[in-house]
Amino acid sequence: DDGKKIEGYWVKVWRSVPYEELKGNAEGYVFSAYLDYHLKEIPERSLYLYNHFSIQEEETQTYFEASYHIDKDTYNYSAYIDCYPWYDEHHGYHTVRNNSNEVYISQPADTLQNFIKLELVEYNKVIQEKKKTDFDLDYGFQPKLLSIDKSETEFDFLKRYYLPLKNGDSVEVKAHTGEFPHNVEYMGELKKQNKYLIAADFEGLEYAWIDQYTGERINGAIPNVSPNNKYGVSHEVVYYEEGAQIAISWLDADLKTTKSLYVNFQSWVVSSSLNDSFWISDNEIVLMVHPIDNTIQEVDMDEPIEPQWQYLKLTIL
Repeated sequence: DDGKKIEGYWVKVWRSVPYEELKGNAEGYVFSAYLDYHLKEIPERSLYLYNHFSIQEEETQTYFEASYHIDKDTYNYSAYIDCYPWYDEHHGYHTVRNNSNEVYISQPADTLQNFIKLELVEYNKVIQEKKKTDFDLDYGFQPKLLSIDKSETEFDFLKRYYLPLKNGDSVEVKAHTGEFPHNVEYMGELKKQNKYLIAADFEGLEYAWIDQYTGERINGAIPNVSPNNKYGVSHEVVYYEEGAQIAISWLDADLKTTKSLYVNFQSWVVSSSLNDSFWISDNEIVLMVHPIDNTIQEVDMDEPIEPQWQYLKLTIL
């Protein structure tokens, strides 16, 4: 390689999935040095790669969505090793829908740079720039978790709790016990807003505020609001999607969303804990992330691999 010695071995691969059905399929060899596998750092070239994203303007009702039709047959397996090119742009059709008009086009994966800027940063440097916001969470109060009556559910993991109100009363927050039972987690207290933050934990976190005066539950809450109250960000991982899910909201003076951007990133995973993100300016937030295949197990019986966490600065443009 350009006169340099590179050591490695030849890996036998097949162009099929799942690996139980490899017999009779075309096969070949790939030199191991060129496989991006279990990376400890996210390649800068891969930061903007996405599976799909959407952006919506509320006032004009303009909607734009872009997504890749991922061909599962591009997966390559060898001795249970997943060699899918996580860090290169997807091969296959790239679909764009603009207010329900669907067309098939091919365009670069850097489309998102019109809306956001992504940079890998060093934690020790950016933590010194951390800014306070009107929506910082306080964790001093923690509600006591209580069991739910056996007549309502058979699941012991479902809990309920009470949140005290400023009028001396309290409001009960209880797990969903119907179809697809799930808990409603207490996230913290927003003292400057006189609100609590809670999150329904089902196929992703659905946030809500609880008014500390009235006990009213306000759905659609934004967990991370910028220091100038003009942007909101949520970040999480869900089991049915590969990669990170990032949602950004542009807010008006009443904290109503005027524009929203949702991205399912292809090459990296984000921590869903609100403790792992912080603002460093009015339009810059730092997220804790790791390469997407950093925790993939080579064999099902292997011990899970500890992620190699990094910090990513997201700038809203």
